[in-house]
Amino acid sequence: MVKHHQPQAAALAVELSRMALGKRFSVAFADESEPIAQSVQATLSVKQQSRVLIVSKEKLTEVCDLIVVLGGDGTYLSVARLMKKRSVPVLGVNMGQLGFLTEIKHSEAVDSVQKILKGGRVTLSERALIEVRLTRNGKTIFQGPVVNDAVVSKGAIARIIGLDVRVNGKWVHNVRADGMIVSTPTGSTAYSLAAGGPIIEPTLPALVLTAICPHSLTQRPLVIPDSAEIQIQLKQRPGHVLLTLDGQDAVDMKENDIVTIRRFKKHSLLLISSPTRDYFGVLREKLRFGERA
Repeated sequence: MVKHHQPQAAALAVELSRMALGKRFSVAFADESEPIAQSVQATLSVKQQSRVLIVSKEKLTEVCDLIVVLGGDGTYLSVARLMKKRSVPVLGVNMGQLGFLTEIKHSEAVDSVQKILKGGRVTLSERALIEVRLTRNGKTIFQGPVVNDAVVSKGAIARIIGLDVRVNGKWVHNVRADGMIVSTPTGSTAYSLAAGGPIIEPTLPALVLTAICPHSLTQRPLVIPDSAEIQIQLKQRPGHVLLTLDGQDAVDMKENDIVTIRRFKKHSLLLISSPTRDYFGVLREKLRFGERA
C-alpha cells in the first residue's frame, strides 16, 4: 500500500516487490497504485507477471498474508480499517511526517521485510479496534471498525452542540461542547491527546471519552473499560454535525441520532512493531515525551 504522489514510497515499493518476487512470493498492489505495479511487471517475464496482482484496496486483506504500508499514519489507518472479516499483520514504514503507527523507519524497511520473508521472528502488537454504529430512528446508517477514534463534532460555523452520554445504559452526563471524542488506547496519542486527553498504553483494555472545548470547567476526560458500551445521542443540533471516523470518513448526523461504540469483538489489529524501539521509545522520539523545555 503506497502513499499517493510520494516518489520515495513508489521507489521503495518497487525495491521491496522485486525482493519478494525473487524469493518466489507473489505481490499485490491496490488498484490506486497500478502504475507502480506495472513498472514492476515490466521487468518480469510473461510467466512471472502473473505473480504481481492488482486488486481493489478492499480485497488486500483477502489475498495477502502480510500488508506493507509505505506512507504515514493516514495511509496506515486507511488499510487498518479494512480488517472487517480478517486481520492481516501490517508493517508500517514511515514515509510521512509524525508516523506514530508507522514505526519502521525508511532506512529499516528492506532489512525488516527481508527478515519476514526469510521466516524470522517479528514482534506483533495486538491493538484493539472499536465498532462504531450510527442509528437513526432505529435504522443503522453506518457500521464498521475504527482504529483510532470516533468523533462527534460541530461543523466549521455551527454553534455548540448538546450530547447525551451513556455507558452500559447508565446516564453519565449531558455535554455542551464542540464535540466528543471516543478513543482507543492506540488513538489516545492522536486527536484525544490534542484535546487534553491522557496517553493510554496501547495494550490496556480501555476507552477514553474526551470532550472538545466543553462549556464547563468541570468537564474532564473519562477512562472506562473497553468491555463497556458507549452511547452518544445528539440532543441539540444548531447547525452541521458530523460523525468522523479515524479522521478520514465522515457521516452527517441529525438530531436524536445515536452513536453506539463498543470493542470490535472479531479480532484485533496486528501491528508489526519496530525491532529497534519499544512503545516508550516511540513516545520519546515522536512526541518528545519527558523532554524538558
